[in-house]
Amino acid sequence: MEVEWRRAAAYVVCRDDRQRILLTRFVHESHPDSGRWTMPGGGMEWGEHPAETAARELEEETGLTATIGAVVGVFSRWYAADEAVSGEAGHMIGIVHETGDVTGELRSEVDGTTDAVAWFTLDEARELPRVDLVDFVLSLVADPDADTGSDAQAPG
Repeated sequence: MEVEWRRAAAYVVCRDDRQRILLTRFVHESHPDSGRWTMPGGGMEWGEHPAETAARELEEETGLTATIGAVVGVFSRWYAADEAVSGEAGHMIGIVHETGDVTGELRSEVDGTTDAVAWFTLDEARELPRVDLVDFVLSLVADPDADTGSDAQAPG
């Protein structure tokens, strides 16, 4: 398969004092994932470091700021032509960072690629319509109040 496009992106895992996870709802009228919940983050701009992307996207999509920490995982997804908005096969790589010192007033993005933001327990997140990236992140984080038998797995 010939790859027509590549996308580098950065995302954050934000947890509150109740160990809930922060998610945003993706919207794009012609995208098959529109209406599904995702991690705060997005595409890297030219010359931008992934940590800079993560901080910028967090603020744009949620109104929050945070200290961007270590990389907790790298998400990789190949899209067949029929799965991609462009109609061309491609590859997306998402660098997922942990965060600390999350501050600010939570708000939804205006005129962007997300239309809602909210905190969810890990069990609540597993019940939402969500993108594969969320399942990948759920497989990386542990919920101290839940049993250890999670059905979330990183995509292969």
